[in-house]
Amino acid sequence: MGKVTTQALEKLLVAARSAPQGPEAARIQEAVFKALLDATVYAHVPIEGAPPGRVRFIQFVRPDNGQTVLPFFSDRAQAEQPQRTDALIVAMSGRRLFELTRGATLMLNPNLDQVALYPPEIIALLEGRELGYFAKQTLDEEISVGVCPPMVPTDDLNTALHGLFEEEQTVRSAYLAEVHREGDCAEVFLLLTVVAAPAHHERLLQLATLALKTHSTDLDLPLNILFVAPDAPLPQVCHAGIQFFGR
Repeated sequence: MGKVTTQALEKLLVAARSAPQGPEAARIQEAVFKALLDATVYAHVPIEGAPPGRVRFIQFVRPDNGQTVLPFFSDRAQAEQPQRTDALIVAMSGRRLFELTRGATLMLNPNLDQVALYPPEIIALLEGRELGYFAKQTLDEEISVGVCPPMVPTDDLNTALHGLFEEEQTVRSAYLAEVHREGDCAEVFLLLTVVAAPAHHERLLQLATLALKTHSTDLDLPLNILFVAPDAPLPQVCHAGIQFFGR
């Protein structure tokens, strides 16, 4: 693939910001990630430099969850705001940045898009794999529902996520249930409830999405994911389903 211009990348980002949730949003999201590899991106390095043969990038701690991330930008103007006296701006392809920063968590356009990319996602992008797509929604607690253990095959889901949760020490337990919503919003879906500290919810959501995509998980019903803090009451739906992971 040839070089992606700053203008072409910005066009994709604008489309991604305004796309309604659904298949089109998923297509645009994947197009953005693919374009990043061949676009010029910008990052900050300390003025004092690094030891010979190494590159040091400036990182910051996110105030919302305490995670350390390495910011990078889709255009130079964003990298220049705010102006820093302790840093220089470097430009390189997204692919080169991803290769140099393996193991770090990156954040695209932290003042605008705030898209976090975790190490397993970076590896997937470099290998040409898709990250998968998730849509956020609010479950109305007042809608009447029926809950039971999954009545459709879930072996693929269990295989994809059990290994991930084993590696992610922040996951305390996970439950799976089949939910039947009634009324005007009638639908049937699988609900995965993950018990973990709030600071890790974003990471776990993105890595679970990647795991399901990587394993080509084939589910007969849509999957919703709910996160619960360890000190919060366990939702009643968990008791009506099954626990498929626990420490």
